[in-house]
Amino acid sequence: MKQIGKKLGGLVSLGILTLSMTGCMGSQEEINETVMNNLYNTTTSTMETLVAYDSATMEQAMEENPNMDDFTKSAFQAWMDSSEELGAYIGFEDVDPQEAVKKDGSNYVVDLEAEFENGTADVEMVYDSKLNADSIGFSPQYTMGEKMQSAVLNTVVGLGTVFIILFFLCYVIDALKFVPGWVDAVGKKFKKQQPEEPQGAVETVQPTPAPAAAPEEEKTDDLELVAVIAAAIAASENTSPDSFVVRSIRKSKKNNWR
Repeated sequence: MKQIGKKLGGLVSLGILTLSMTGCMGSQEEINETVMNNLYNTTTSTMETLVAYDSATMEQAMEENPNMDDFTKSAFQAWMDSSEELGAYIGFEDVDPQEAVKKDGSNYVVDLEAEFENGTADVEMVYDSKLNADSIGFSPQYTMGEKMQSAVLNTVVGLGTVFIILFFLCYVIDALKFVPGWVDAVGKKFKKQQPEEPQGAVETVQPTPAPAAAPEEEKTDDLELVAVIAAAIAASENTSPDSFVVRSIRKSKKNNWR
């Protein structure tokens, strides 16, 4: 498995070496024809070497080679992400390097159109200003029917999600009317669970009204006063007080005198 990473890395390194030797032959504004051809050939060779491996083989190679260079790792990951959708590799459309190689700022970009079992894909490989391989990617091409199908599917999924959320909100709002009853039931249940105070303890706490003895005391004072007055009258008239009759005096509510 170590030979896989070394093979791909060696292939790219050989292309870089060739490009470096010829890169100084062109100006900054135009791509040298030799550089253009080498970029094109390196890209096609790298792509065909990469698509020859399956995902399991590449995963094992990455595990067994922890020091694998960054480009090889990213290339393996790019093909693993796209291989299931694209299927087996069939071939690529051979075009003039002038059509495939473009300059994007300080980078060089090579675009290829490759045919796979499940459709066509654009293969793009990017090189930096020093002609070092930077990345490679696979972008499936979709027909108008596939694009429409994907758009319809996304629309249906979006509308379905919205209706589900609205239905859930309606259910929650409708369920709010049961909240007061639920709160009352919980409150009653909580009150029942509280321990009641003993009746005897409540009765002992209540104070006994003190003013109850006041009328009896008042009555006693009146009798003593009557006895004193009767004794005084009997002494002045030299008679016995037993013959006296004590009658209560009531105040008349009517005012008959003027």
